[in-house]
Amino acid sequence: MISTTSVRLHIALIACVASAVLAGCGSRGPKAESAAEPRPPAPAPRPALPEDEVSQERLLATLRMLPTKRSPWGDEAHEAGLRETEAILLRELRALGLEVTLDPVDFIGRRGRERREPATPYHNLVVEFPGSAEHADEVLILGAHFDAVPNSPGADDNGTGTAALLEAARVFRGRPLRRTVRLVFFNLEEVGLVGSRAYAQRIRPDLEAGRFKVVGMVSMDMLGYFTDAPDSQKSPIPPSRLFKPPTVGDFIAAGGVMAHRTFSRAFEQAMNQAEPRAKTVFVDFLPIAPPDLLRSDHAPFLALGLPAIILSDTANFRSPHYHKPTDTIETLDMERFTLTTRAIIGGWWRIAGGEASQPLVELLPRPAGAVEPAPSGSN
Repeated sequence: MISTTSVRLHIALIACVASAVLAGCGSRGPKAESAAEPRPPAPAPRPALPEDEVSQERLLATLRMLPTKRSPWGDEAHEAGLRETEAILLRELRALGLEVTLDPVDFIGRRGRERREPATPYHNLVVEFPGSAEHADEVLILGAHFDAVPNSPGADDNGTGTAALLEAARVFRGRPLRRTVRLVFFNLEEVGLVGSRAYAQRIRPDLEAGRFKVVGMVSMDMLGYFTDAPDSQKSPIPPSRLFKPPTVGDFIAAGGVMAHRTFSRAFEQAMNQAEPRAKTVFVDFLPIAPPDLLRSDHAPFLALGLPAIILSDTANFRSPHYHKPTDTIETLDMERFTLTTRAIIGGWWRIAGGEASQPLVELLPRPAGAVEPAPSGSN
């Protein structure tokens, strides 16, 4: 039998231990591991191939972000929308941690002329990803215009090109390249290629002085309208022995000239490697470009003798919404637009030398007398 004294001592000991435990619960000491705050999940590893980083959701978000009025020739809402578009793109690029060069474009605009006073300049936006020392002077320019025509939301023309270019900025960020990649968001394309003409003339002295050389330029102008309907595709080039125009608008077209086929073929092959599901038709066998293949921002570069092509869903030769109020997001084929963007970004990365284990692909014209490859069809 336990004595009364032993019971009292036992009770006192229990009380002491309980008191110590309660005091510990209120202490400021380190938390037990089980009570620690859960750590955020580690970010997913970056895809090795840039095309696998392209996001359809981000492309759609960019399209929705762009003002549906953005023209210098429209009313005040259109002019304000164009300046807002410029500011939005500048904000998005800087949010990625990228350095953006504002390239001013001297264009007065309607209200400026009416008031007989200079207007605030518009700007092209330029982002550069330098190449390695050995090939840094070889520049690849990928461009798209972000203005639209009055009274057209411009989802395809050229919201799609703008969205693809912004996606390229996200994907190329932090990826080593051997050639320099320059992304140019052109302004004022719809009023006479004003932005691209100004930019091409601005870099002309550097080109003539040999400070760098442009080994390829692509203008992305309308990338999102596709159709499988029979006889939905027209062609500005008549049929010939070398070319049978497609009759179904289920592809992305590229327009260039024979002198620059070394570049255009290298890019076509790189696009097909990056995304074989994106159907392409390259028209680059003509000695000079017909007028309908000079209706975009590649034309001023082509005029300087530089390898330059247009990538497009062919505008009015396919789309019933070209320059109309019906050029809305709802008319776009987002799946095929995304595949096209994957092909462009992955292809551009390859010809820029992003694949360090692969030889740098030739882009400059072959020596005189070299045999050119046969004309391209669709892939």
